[in-house]
Amino acid sequence: MAMALHVVEAPELDEVTLAEAADLLGVHPNTVRNRIKSGAYTARKVRSAVGPEVYLLGREQLELPTAPVPASWGVVIKQALWADDPRVRRVQVIEWSVGGVFLLLAWAFALGRAWEVISYERREATPRK
Repeated sequence: MAMALHVVEAPELDEVTLAEAADLLGVHPNTVRNRIKSGAYTARKVRSAVGPEVYLLGREQLELPTAPVPASWGVVIKQALWADDPRVRRVQVIEWSVGGVFLLLAWAFALGRAWEVISYERREATPRK
């Protein structure tokens, strides 16, 4: 748990302290400090009322996880049916072709079977002499 220090200079609305950034990211404060030193984050030092200087970081650079945006049905269907990668698209064309052939065979079998049943009923329903 991070300890909050009183900052002499008021932070901007979109700024957080190093400890708050660590809490938001779910990492140790030293991790955030190391990222500042490596240049992954930019921060400014501000004098605090008690103790050492405090780092202030911009909230937008932290890349906090956001809630997923619900996709429209069109996007979901396009992603489910058709990929952007040409290699995957070729496989999908083959899968759709094979699936279409099986669907046509199933319908042909069902219609042929129905035709047999109808012709049998006609044949049996005719009076014999």
